[in-house]
Amino acid sequence: MANIGMQGMKYALLEIANDGTESYKPAKSFAGAISASITPNSAEASLYGDDKLMEYASSFQNATVSLSVADDNDDVFSDLLGRQKELSTGRYRSNINDIVPYVGFGYIVSKIIGGKTKFRAQFFPKMKFKVFIPEASTKGENLEFKTITVEGVTMPNKYGDWESHCDVDTLAEAKDELDKYFTVPLSDPMATTPVTP
Repeated sequence: MANIGMQGMKYALLEIANDGTESYKPAKSFAGAISASITPNSAEASLYGDDKLMEYASSFQNATVSLSVADDNDDVFSDLLGRQKELSTGRYRSNINDIVPYVGFGYIVSKIIGGKTKFRAQFFPKMKFKVFIPEASTKGENLEFKTITVEGVTMPNKYGDWESHCDVDTLAEAKDELDKYFTVPLSDPMATTPVTP
């Protein structure tokens, strides 16, 4: 398998009811996907005896999602970082009391498998993005595009799921599958009745 493209980033604010029920507000586009890297973080323990490793245990804690994007759109990042906009001036404000919300986040990866193009709807059901300020530099002799690096931390939802994906044959199917993640949240894997949109 070789990944050959990425597009269609979307996010939606995650609402968690008092009974633990999870639902998403309408999904929004997150334009300008350049790259994404996912780094799972685990708690590990090793037990040595008789001068050798006798037991090893590893437990998932969270995963860091690092994104490179082309645009730091204020409307998007006011959602993702809990920033406020002054209605009188149009200024965006970053405040120490901002509350970064939980969101669902996903994108589409195109890849080659066995000589055929496939598409993956990649989804993270519960995550928070980290506050950032874009880098800047003066213009030199050569033009240079500065991209934005954004990090988020994904964590397990109420069922323990921190990631989900679905591989399909067409881009249209992948877009449909990604949309479904936001309209039909991941449900109890032990449930016997299928969830329908």
